Parts: sequence; structure tokens; C-alpha cells
Amino acid sequence: MSERQHIWVGPEVTDFEASCDACLARRDIWSVSIRSAEVVGTLRREADVGFTTCRHGHRIVVRRVGRPLRLVASTRRG
Repeated sequence: MSERQHIWVGPEVTDFEASCDACLARRDIWSVSIRSAEVVGTLRREADVGFTTCRHGHRIVVRRVGRPLRLVASTRRG
């Protein structure tokens, strides 16, 4: 899998939970457990982007969407 997976979170979200697409695409993962494809993490409220890795080492980008422009501008000034 050459494209990196993205998890999109809302403007106020700090905790996220998703499934790793790369893990779910592997046939052998089904024999172990679907839970092994779960990704759980946090993103600081002031951060717009972060990174996480699933249990199998697949890199995932976490991006914040829907933040009001004035909030973005005020967090960058101070």
C-alpha cells in the first residue's frame, strides 16, 4: 500500500479511534483478530496535524478539519 491513511477529526476532538486500512486489507489479519487493526490515540486541541502508528507499524496521518479561521489565526499568533 503506497498511499498513507488519514484519520480526520473535528475542531474540538482530542481523542480518536479508527481502523487501520492497511491492516484490514491483509487477509491474514482476520485469522488473528479484527481488534489488532484498531488505532486509538489523541491529538492536542491546538494541533492541526499529527501522526500515529498502528500495532503492525503502518504510519497514519491525523488531520483536524472544520476549525474556524479566526481560531486558527489566534493559535498561530500566541
